Amino acid sequence: MAKRALVAAAVVLTTVLASLGTGPLAGAAATTQGVTASTIRIGIPYVDFAAVRAIGVNLNPGNYADAYQALIANMNAHGGVDGRHIVAYLDAVNPAEVAAADTSCTQLTMDDKIFVAIAPLMPDCYLADNVPTINGSGLEQKTVSPGWAPNFTLTPPSSAYDPLQLSVYSKLGVFKGKKVGVFGGDTTDKSEVAVVEAALSKLHVDVIQSAIDAAPEGDDPAAYAQVAVISSRFQSTGVNEVVAVGDGSATWPDGLNANQSSYNPPWVATNSADLNGYLEGVNNPTYVKNMVTSTPLAQPLGVWAESSVQKCVQIIRKAYPSDVITAPPKIVTAKSLQVTTYAAPITACENLAFFKTIADRAGRNLTESSFARAGENLRNVLLPGVPSAVSFGAGRTYALGAVYVGRYNLATKTIKFAATSSAK
Repeated sequence: MAKRALVAAAVVLTTVLASLGTGPLAGAAATTQGVTASTIRIGIPYVDFAAVRAIGVNLNPGNYADAYQALIANMNAHGGVDGRHIVAYLDAVNPAEVAAADTSCTQLTMDDKIFVAIAPLMPDCYLADNVPTINGSGLEQKTVSPGWAPNFTLTPPSSAYDPLQLSVYSKLGVFKGKKVGVFGGDTTDKSEVAVVEAALSKLHVDVIQSAIDAAPEGDDPAAYAQVAVISSRFQSTGVNEVVAVGDGSATWPDGLNANQSSYNPPWVATNSADLNGYLEGVNNPTYVKNMVTSTPLAQPLGVWAESSVQKCVQIIRKAYPSDVITAPPKIVTAKSLQVTTYAAPITACENLAFFKTIADRAGRNLTESSFARAGENLRNVLLPGVPSAVSFGAGRTYALGAVYVGRYNLATKTIKFAATSSAK
């Protein structure tokens, strides 16, 4: 299960999925670290996929370092950010090493003295050090302290996204006439289970039982044993639709498969990233073909076609003509998910545009406080890789609104997501 978790994290990054961690801005202290009259220092702690491949997870999302450097050079050649040039500090972080993210954070914040970090895998260290982040991931289950810097992200937290996606499923008739069981895959899912229960109650869905797999982390046999007990209980009480919450999106099908369960009702996976982690392994279609899930982010093929993204790709190709950058496939397969060289250009294009948009709005008096205010005041902004305009708000440093529904494709053994959002 540890390797599956790493795969899930890598899939999130290669498909431009990110989790959220945000906190109140009121107590955030102003700072000008990393900002001079002519420069802004930014940190880019990108994932070292060569290290990921070394442990047997064969993923190639392209060259992040080259993508960022090409786009930053082009940005500087055209005036930078409100007249300031970007000075980038890139650091390849091995996600398989527990301390690597913290080490990188210390280097970038204390030694390199950056103003902002772009897409760190674990942004809490940066936020606690009063360094804002753009599309930071990995804070979903953590409590972000008041006074921390903001993490501006296009991926909403489960507490905001779950009620929205569940309302979409309800409109699609997923819960009509069903007796629902709610399943949490880990004790860390407890708070999200409560959010899901409240959302289903508001939708007048008949939830007759909830349960959480409390097996110790990494103890697969114990986790499977608890799935057996919980599924038996669900079956005996008439549950004919399961909502698998958080880690449960992977634990539920994994446990049913390990137990070769004959009980296999239709189910919802609230976390498509964890589900993808399960699907990257040896999976049994029997336990996922009756599943529905979703993502708040547009799919790569549609994103790739945007003119703003293609402009970024052209800049990168001109600067690094030897880099392989392939377009997303029209039909996604398990094999095609291993080589996604379009991911690095798309990610770098989106993240840098996101940062520049906020920094430009903050103006010449660029501090952490002015950056935070500018981000919260963004309304109806168009960004590369985002099909529709996004808005933020006071105390809300994440975008919310799109729901792309996905179902398991038996032919490709992957999740096929809709090209358009189902949310209204």
